[in-house]
Order: sequence, then structure tokens, then C-alpha cells
Amino acid sequence: MIHALRSRLNLFITVILTFSSFHIYSENMQTPDDQTAPIRMELISEENSIVPGRPFWVALHVKMEPNWHAYWKNPGDAGMPITINWKLPEGFHAGTIKWPTPTRFLLSSSVGFGYDRDVILIASITPSANATEGPIELGADVNWLVCSDSSCLPGESQVDLKIAVSSKQPLIDAENGELFKKARAKLPKNHMTFNAQRKGDSIELTFHEPLAALNTTQLIDYFPDQKNTIDYTADPTMQKNAENPSQRTIILKEKTPTPLLKGVLVLHTTKGSHAYHVNTTIATDKAAALEEVEEVAITTPGSQQPEETKQEDLSLAMTSPDPSFDFQGGLLLAIGLAFMGGILLNLMPCVLPVVSFKIMSFMKMAGQNRKLIFKHGVAFTLGVLVSFWVLAAALLSLQAYGRSVGWGFQLQEPIFVAILAALLFLFGLSLFGLFELGTSLISAAGKVQHKSGQNNALIGSFLSGVLATAVATPCTGPFLGTAVGYAVTLPASQALLIFTSLGLGMSLPYLLLSCFPTLLRFLPKPGPWMITFKELMGFFMLASVVWLLWVFSAQTSSLAVSVLLGGFFLLAMAGWVYGKWSTPIRKRMTRIVGAAVACAIFSCGAYVIVWSAYTLGDEQSISKSHTSDTADTWEEFSPERVAELRQKGIPVFIDFTSKWCLICQANHMVLSLDEVETKFAELGVVKMKADWTKRDEIISKELRKFGRNSVPLYVLYGSDTDPTPQILPQVLTPEIILMSLKEVRKTEVVLK
Repeated sequence: MIHALRSRLNLFITVILTFSSFHIYSENMQTPDDQTAPIRMELISEENSIVPGRPFWVALHVKMEPNWHAYWKNPGDAGMPITINWKLPEGFHAGTIKWPTPTRFLLSSSVGFGYDRDVILIASITPSANATEGPIELGADVNWLVCSDSSCLPGESQVDLKIAVSSKQPLIDAENGELFKKARAKLPKNHMTFNAQRKGDSIELTFHEPLAALNTTQLIDYFPDQKNTIDYTADPTMQKNAENPSQRTIILKEKTPTPLLKGVLVLHTTKGSHAYHVNTTIATDKAAALEEVEEVAITTPGSQQPEETKQEDLSLAMTSPDPSFDFQGGLLLAIGLAFMGGILLNLMPCVLPVVSFKIMSFMKMAGQNRKLIFKHGVAFTLGVLVSFWVLAAALLSLQAYGRSVGWGFQLQEPIFVAILAALLFLFGLSLFGLFELGTSLISAAGKVQHKSGQNNALIGSFLSGVLATAVATPCTGPFLGTAVGYAVTLPASQALLIFTSLGLGMSLPYLLLSCFPTLLRFLPKPGPWMITFKELMGFFMLASVVWLLWVFSAQTSSLAVSVLLGGFFLLAMAGWVYGKWSTPIRKRMTRIVGAAVACAIFSCGAYVIVWSAYTLGDEQSISKSHTSDTADTWEEFSPERVAELRQKGIPVFIDFTSKWCLICQANHMVLSLDEVETKFAELGVVKMKADWTKRDEIISKELRKFGRNSVPLYVLYGSDTDPTPQILPQVLTPEIILMSLKEVRKTEVVLK
């Protein structure tokens, strides 16, 4: 206990020291002209000229005085990584930074990751294909933090590089070429195969390496890419495999469960250090262990690289999570975005079926005492919050155990879609007056009746919130995708804060009306017109059922849909029997018989519905072609196909979508407009559709690469080989698409 308190105190002192230094120097930020700064940097190029459209390498060469250090992309307990904000000519694009292997710094019991003395950060820049010959200037604003054992100094530097654009073959700069060679030698290697397995609070990382290197290993370091994933205060340990001498297992202590293990493993041997990139899925048992091999070669842009290697490199860039897309706003901003996204969910078409619940309950409560109305508002809010907590817990638990799931994952299951459609179908029939639901679950979920007890009425409001959440999850909406995608990367307690904010935002309008019942006077007074309104809401219920049937058809087969409709027929018959012979005006024996017959028919219908989803749904595996309404101009998404097209410099537009996402369907109408399709064809853009209607591990990984956990997502790769694409907004307009295509140059496309 004392050791833990001391550790936390030392960490607190380190953080205070860092941010105190920020405050002290914030009014006199260090610049390159300040000769007292312990850091110097310059921007250099590997070649003496550049060719239009041909990528080239640049480097930020950072030099530090002795006893000072700068920070890696994950700085550790405290610190700030070096960040580069490029200032490039129009049409130029910069790739991601290649980080050398860091070292570990210790201050008391706090840990930092970074570099001392010289560090060289290299990046690829792709010039515009239309760049004119002559001198140009490249620049960047660099933010940095350097620390010694006693103080920290933040600063900002401006670096620039003047270089000529020429059509001639460039030559390697003699002096800078050695620096780039030195920088590449310090990059982690990518040729090892890793298997990761979770056991309790530890991760076992298994790999193969030449026996000579393993037998001389004296020390092991592991640097996780992200904070709060691995407890780096606990030293990694190595175990031998008696059956396979060339195999070793590294034991890492896990801090927060995550589906991916990503970082740098360093083996310090008697003959030097060996660093390797780690990027693999964490399995929960050996049978489920997945192998992910990285084969990325950092080569000179002008060198001849085998086509297979280039293809493999680009394929890895297409599938590996890219830190440049990580959310950088912090927890408070994510909570705010989730709250705004929750409010906007009330405007989404997904929540339309529940609008009738809210409106009808308000009208029926008009004129009642304020305390009762407030209780109903709180009950509805609790229903929304509890539902979001359950969904968040399920989503985080599944991801912690290696399952690639995302927002709205329950609608990827045909059984859930079938049950939700049946629920809304029954409620629609009740709104038409076929039967009264009484105190059943459906009544509790949608109606607050005066003749029911107050407790039953409050349960009804609670379950209205539950159902509202169930039908709201297909919609991502503005702000929501970023917030949810960020939430699943956080510890459970922080993730639940974001989901709680989301639930509060969604229930805010209802809660406000319950807190201020005077607002109810703006609603029409109850009267006979309410019967007509109730029946109108029934049509909205049936419209929602039609939509869910369409989703179900994409997940299963035509036979399964036919059987599901047969189940609906039995449910309708059960409702008719119940409403005809189980009303209070009937004799007691008639009511009992009527209820028994209705229950029997209902049970048959429920069985048929479950059977259609569980058994006949498997027939979808026979043919996958019917799961998409993709036209001939759209290809099915494939990372390998994308990598192939990118290697050829062909622009690619990827539509991450699903049939249960109504926003996606609205955007499809925009994408099908003549002016948009004409522009795509004119520029030779290959259009791909990544259909996430059913669970797909490949699409889930690609979404995670862009820091997303939900659809829609629209990605546009330009007509160059830079792996950094444009990310379009979640709500599309023709103007947005045409503006995004402005930088894409015309390319001849050959579709296979």
C-alpha cells in the first residue's frame, strides 16, 4: 500500500512539474532563433530534387543537448510527443511519421518513453502531379517538449526546406543519405510473427526468433502505442518453450483490456538490441489465437522495390490502425460530443417508432399533477440510461475478448431484428384497435393507461426508454461516431461516462417537458382526434416493420423472410383472438379459453419467428450476392483490391454502410445522383461498398483503423499512393462529394 501511494505521489509530482514548466515558459515560448534552447532541428530531404507525382522522403533532424530528452508518440506517464504540422504547397500530401525505437526514462517511479541526443523522424511526401519545375519551399510547425532530471521546457519551432522540382531523375544527397540510412536502421523491424493470448490480467506474446539471439537476451522492453493498455511499470518476462527451442513467450501485464496489442518489442542481447513492431489480435485461448504478420520495408523512394513487396506494404497500410485518425479532443470533448449526438438522435428516422409513445403519453398526462409527470420523465430517462449502460457493457466486454463489434452490433443479428420487428408489428396492430395490450410487456413499453396502477405506468415509461434506445442504435448521427469510437478505446469507467452523456442527451427533451409541465399547454387538448392520431401512428409502426424486414432479408434468405411473414400472420391471429374473446365484457370462461387459444397461437408464431432467424438464416452463407443492392458500378470491398488500386495510383471511394443504418440509405440517394456518378466516372474513381449489415471482421478492423466504431463512414483515396485519405462527413450532400473530388486527378481505370 505504501509503495503504491509513493508511486502515485511521484507520478503526481512529475505531472505538476511538467505543466508548471508549460506555465512558466508559455509567455516566452522557445523558438529556433533562441540560442539558449537545449534543442535544435532542421528539415532535410534525402534527394536533391523532386519529380511531380513521385513520393520522396524528408526528415526532421532533432538535436538535443546532453541530459535532455524528447518524447515518443506515447510519452508514458507524463510528457508530450513531438508533433509536426506540415505547411506544404497545394496538392502536396504528407504521410505518417516513422518513429524510431524509443528508450525508457525513469524519474523516481514514473516512466517516460522517448529519445536523448539526436533523433531523426522520417516521412514520405507525395508532390502534386501538376507541380511546375522550379524551386519550392516546404515547411512545418513543430511542437515539442524536452525535459531534464529537474525541469521541462516546451516550445515551438518553424522549419523549412527549399528544394527544386525537376523532371530529371533525382540523386541521393551524399550527406543527408547517411542520416536517412541511420534513421531506417533505428526503425523497428516488421518481419516477426506474433500470437497474443489473454490469461487473467496478463498477455502472453509468443514468437519465433533465431536461437542465438534468444539465448543472449538480457533485457526486454515493450512500448505500447497507446496509454492505459499495458502496465509498463511491470517488467516483461520471457519464458522458453521446451518443445520448440526457437519459440519464446513474453509475459506482459495488462492494464486495460483491448482487442489489439500494438507497440514495439525490444530484445536487448549481448550483441545488440533488436526492435520489432507488434500488431496482433489478442485471443482468449490458444484455439482462437490469430496470427498477424507485418512485412513493411522502408526503402528509398527511388530504389527498385519488388511489386509483391510494394503490394504487401500498401495492403498493411490499408488495414493497420492509423494513429493519425485517433480522436485527439480528450475525454471532456468526447462527453460533450456524445451529449449533442444524443440530442440529435431524437431527430433521426430510427427513433420515429417511439415518437408516438412520447406524444401519446404526454397527451394522456396533460392536466395531471406535476409530481407524477416528473416521475414519468425520470422513469423514461432511467430506461434510456440503463439500456445504454447494458449496450456499452456488452460492446466493451466483447471487444475486450477479441470480438470486433461496433455501435448497433445487436442489429447485425437476424434474431434481434426479427424480435424487434415482431414487437413493433404487435404494437402497430394494437394502435389500430385490433386488441388492447392491457398490462402486458408491450403495453408497458408503449402505453401509460389511467386504469393501470401508478407502478405499472412508471414501468411503462421505463420500458419506453428501453425501446427508444433499441431502435435508436442503428443511427450514428453527427458527433456520435467519433465519441463512440473514442469511448471503446478508454477504460470502462471513462467509456461509461461517454455512454451516460449520450443517454442523457437523448432523453433531455422528454425530461425537460416533465420538469416543466407548463410546456404541455402547447400540445392540443385531448379529444376524439386522438383516436385518428393513434391509428396514424400505427402506420408508422408498420413502416418500421417494413424497414426491419428489408434488413432481415439482407441478413438471411428469401425463404427465411417468407417464414418470418408466416410468423407475423400467427401473431396477428393471436392478437385478433385475444382482442375478440378476452375483453372484460366477455364471460369469465370465454375469456380464459380465448386467452389460452391466443397464447397457443402466439407461441407457435414466436417459434416460427425464432426458427426463421436461427435455422433458415444460415442459408445466407450459400450465396452472399443478395446481401447487397450494389449496382454494377460498385465493387465489393476488399483490402487487397484497394491496395492493388492504390499501388497503381487509382482513386478509390469506399462506402462503409449497412441496411439497418437509415442515414446510410439517405446518403445512398445522394451518391446515386447523376451529377455525382458522372463526376466519379469522369475522374476514374473506383467505388467500393463495405456492407456491415452482418458482422464482418475485415470491415470492423478497417473501421477501427479510422478510429470509428459505427457506420456510415466515407473514405476517399486520391490519385496518388499516399495512404492518408479524405474522411467525408456522415451526412452527405452533392456539394460535399464534388468538393472532395476536386483534388482527384483524372485516371484511366481498368476494372477487373
